[in-house]
Amino acid sequence: MKVARRIDREMFVLLGGAAALLLQIAHPLVAAGVDQHSGFRSDPFGRLVRTTNTTLAVVFGDDRAARAAIGRMGRIHARVSGTSASGAPYRALDPDLLLWVQATLVLTSLRLYEDVMGPLPAADRQAYWDETKPVARLLGIPAELMPETIGDLERYEREMLASAVRPDATSRDVARGVLRPLSWLPAAAYWPVDALAAALLPAPLRDAFGLRFGTAERRFYRGVVIAARSLRRILPERLTVVPQARRT
Repeated sequence: MKVARRIDREMFVLLGGAAALLLQIAHPLVAAGVDQHSGFRSDPFGRLVRTTNTTLAVVFGDDRAARAAIGRMGRIHARVSGTSASGAPYRALDPDLLLWVQATLVLTSLRLYEDVMGPLPAADRQAYWDETKPVARLLGIPAELMPETIGDLERYEREMLASAVRPDATSRDVARGVLRPLSWLPAAAYWPVDALAAALLPAPLRDAFGLRFGTAERRFYRGVVIAARSLRRILPERLTVVPQARRT
């Protein structure tokens, strides 16, 4: 996982977490599973930390640690099934839903990394996707379902946004928990989170989730990119590199 470790080691990549979550729950069946089975509402920060730690354990752990993390994820997913508000059945182990979640994580991380660090060579972009495929297969996504190239993955995302990924009322309700985990804080306090998420979301989803991306938001995101690029050069590793990467 040479390229995955180079990208995922950067602390700033975690700033894409809200956007990746919104992309995931924009799929009504993913949103239904989160709404009905997740502890997100009662412990939003805890859930985010657990999800992040599992992902980083797979990338930076040895084979035993990675398989253990994937096993834990599989056991949790096995308990998640039900019916969405529209009456459509879902289960978290559905390979189509797993692929959508995997795609959101890869593409959001890649976009943010390239915005900060500059475009990657085509071979590295492809390697980043290829390095996630063995993990995806262990999660239960068959090889024939996986887009072959990174270009195919980006095309898959566009096709999903034009078809299955259409946020419903449940998606928007869960999104409020993503964007407003502490409801007692004034909305203005969450403006930076909104702006960062809007910058990394496709335009149709910004509108669906009621996120503005005007001049102020664009300038803010540009400032975040410049700050992330600069700070990683001058701050110590303990502030710029995730702990899992520092231990390898």
